[in-house]
Amino acid sequence: MPRQRLVFQEAGIMCRVVSENGDTTSMLNLDKSPYLLDNVAEHEITSQIKELEDRVDLLRRSGTLTDETLANYYGEKRFEQVAESNAIEGSTLSVGETELAVLKGVTITGHDPSYIRDARALDAALQRMTEMAKENKSATNIEQLLELHSLILGDRPGAGKFRDEPVRIKGSDHRPPRYWKEVMREMEAWQNWSQENSAVPATLRGIVLHAWLVHIHPFIDGNGRTARAITNLELIRSGYPPIIIKKKERDRYIEALSESDSGGDIGAFFELLMERIEGSFIGLEISAKQKQGYSPLQEKIRKRQEQQLNIWDASVNLLVNLIEHFVHEEIDEVSGDVYIKEFESPLDLDDYVSLCERKSAQRSWAFIVNLGIPGFPKLVRLAYFGFRTPMMFHELGEEGGPSIFWSIKNESGFPKWSGTEEEAPFAVEITTKQGAGDDWYARKIDGSVSKMATTELAKEIAKSLIEMVANNK
Repeated sequence: MPRQRLVFQEAGIMCRVVSENGDTTSMLNLDKSPYLLDNVAEHEITSQIKELEDRVDLLRRSGTLTDETLANYYGEKRFEQVAESNAIEGSTLSVGETELAVLKGVTITGHDPSYIRDARALDAALQRMTEMAKENKSATNIEQLLELHSLILGDRPGAGKFRDEPVRIKGSDHRPPRYWKEVMREMEAWQNWSQENSAVPATLRGIVLHAWLVHIHPFIDGNGRTARAITNLELIRSGYPPIIIKKKERDRYIEALSESDSGGDIGAFFELLMERIEGSFIGLEISAKQKQGYSPLQEKIRKRQEQQLNIWDASVNLLVNLIEHFVHEEIDEVSGDVYIKEFESPLDLDDYVSLCERKSAQRSWAFIVNLGIPGFPKLVRLAYFGFRTPMMFHELGEEGGPSIFWSIKNESGFPKWSGTEEEAPFAVEITTKQGAGDDWYARKIDGSVSKMATTELAKEIAKSLIEMVANNK
């Protein structure tokens, strides 16, 4: 097979793979978009989309995914959708406060009044988005985009209009087109791709149109909220549940968009949104079960699970702080440095319940360890949550729940992180029993499981991380 190289043509907004003999092949219909994928990513993405479509078909056949269940689910998530999307942009309103602001017109003390106005405006836009998805089955276009943006900004300057002045994206080196003529040229390319690829799966369309819109940044304000609405327009139009990108995922979301801006690599952004789409199906299934009838016992169980999740969160937080503390104790004298980025509330209650039930759940990032010692390569490890392996499940008396696993940067590029056991610090899987956060269970690569106190486990992980740097692993 001839070797292939990637070509990214900024001026022509074109992506293709070119083999050594000059043949050109399309990649998931990304031609005429600013994005590229290598062959490995293309294969993985195609496989993920196929698996998701198979799941959609199964849910529809079982009666779980219907117009009624979708409407119920959207109603349940209505104010969470508004609160989380606005929170990414800085709003401090909770879900409950958002509901009060929208339904009752209540002024929430202690919050910037603009956040209340933004909540009402975004809710109106999202309500219109659901109507638009049912009324208009044509491919997303500029007219629909401007209508949604006009509702999102309300009476603010620039509502429903493309900008005619330069903007900067906070925290990004990317420079969007400067003036109206350039913005319009790129937005027409955005619209043309949408219309020419109406048969492309809604998942890919929603992801590409979202990233591309943020890349162009055609509005003075409201670009992110509008892009997230466009993704859900695509999904709802095709009979999928809407997704919610939460404030806790803000850093990962922005980093993934930045990667797509700087080199046209949409892999990390695709990975994040596919996890969110998977999460929306889990939420839909839970919602469908709850609609079968109210049960006081189920409500009691739900409350208990929420308490268990709070204990789990506190246990993980203490473990992370102790790991960082013990690493610092060992490396400060040699001018080493460690930074552990812990993600805010990485598991919500639906995620936690799914992991306890040993169901498929999107991979939630727990924390990232960055460790550097002068004279040695930097070490980076991502810890993420997944459901317990069969070995750990049986060790804990067949009790389900979350475990922590480890990932390293994927040399092939997609997915961005690859699970590892050989390069996991100390243990390949760690967890606690439900509701008991003082003792941890650590499964090593040889299959042995040890019960350890939090401090003891943190010391062992810290020691292993330092040894990995010293041994250049």
